[in-house]
Amino acid sequence: MRESTLTFLQYISALILIVVASLHLLANNAPHIGPLIHDSPMYPTMMVIFLTALLYHLLNGLRSILIEIIPGKYAAKSISWCLLLIGIAAYIYGLNTLSDLFPKVIPHILPAP
Repeated sequence: MRESTLTFLQYISALILIVVASLHLLANNAPHIGPLIHDSPMYPTMMVIFLTALLYHLLNGLRSILIEIIPGKYAAKSISWCLLLIGIAAYIYGLNTLSDLFPKVIPHILPAP
């Protein structure tokens, strides 16, 4: 993907994080509005969106920093692939955690031991 597209997605993920994190804080800390948000069927979906935007924003930012520190085309490809694999593993772990929190809405990704 082109670097300009990745940067644009970085900005979009930052905006998503601001909105979803605000709703998450409101759901957990507002005594009157919180239960309305937290009991909504859209809340687990919002948490999956939060996980996706957070991981993308984190890993793409880390990728940009590492590419600046370690120059070279081969190093950039290696960094990108390593962070992609780390991101996939973190996403699976995060979805499994969310499936434990919301078992009726999100099916279990990994079977229980």
